[in-house]
Amino acid sequence: MNYLSFLIVLLALIIFFVTFFLIAQKKKNNGIADVAWGLGFVVVAFVSLIYNQNYNIVSLTITLFVSLWGFRLFYHLTKRNWNAKEDYRYVDMRKKWGNHQVLNAFFRVFMSQMLLLFVISLPIQLSSMYTVGINSTLGWFVYGFGVLLWVFGYYFEVVGDAQLKKFIKNPENKGKIMQSGLWKYTRHPNYFGEATMWWGIWIISMASLISWNLLGFIGPMIITHLLLFVSGVPLLERKYKDNVEFQEYAKKTSVFFPLPPKK
Repeated sequence: MNYLSFLIVLLALIIFFVTFFLIAQKKKNNGIADVAWGLGFVVVAFVSLIYNQNYNIVSLTITLFVSLWGFRLFYHLTKRNWNAKEDYRYVDMRKKWGNHQVLNAFFRVFMSQMLLLFVISLPIQLSSMYTVGINSTLGWFVYGFGVLLWVFGYYFEVVGDAQLKKFIKNPENKGKIMQSGLWKYTRHPNYFGEATMWWGIWIISMASLISWNLLGFIGPMIITHLLLFVSGVPLLERKYKDNVEFQEYAKKTSVFFPLPPKK
């Protein structure tokens, strides 16, 4: 196991998140941590790839896909959150922290997200360490399946976000629930898409059939758990629990996996 590579990536992430922590304190908005999230994975991908100098189709594909996802998410959240008021989640945290606002923000928001990101990014790091290209028919099948899965997930996230943005922009839809397009098949197409992309990344990392890359399984497992049971779906579902239109929508629409609507 290349522990030095892990250490180099961790040091890069510390510098990266400390920088965003300082920006957040200046802006008095800990929601800046959300802005840093996607870009943090891009940092991991490039630092790990450049340090290990293991340039092959598997590691380069993963770096490309992580960059497409990470830069898009960074742009999307920067545009939405940079000059906005602090998200209600972080406002609630402040109320519980009392007199130790800065210390709690540093460790419980920025450093905790950094460590979480470090673990989730294991398939990225392991692919830069151990992949040796693709040398078998099975390997090419695994690679192709992973690429298709990632593209499928990316489509759901990008198109789902675009459809919701267009829906919200229409004044006639104020107070209404989005129920068309991809939102007709799942109540959270963007979250489904994100989880699917991470499974795609891990499967691509397995294309060289290197046993060490099995450890990367923990990445998509964690992100899927978080989206389904912690910080993704549950938060939004609770937000609309008293909305009659949403409850009717929920009765016929799958919560996560895309399925035909119930009649």
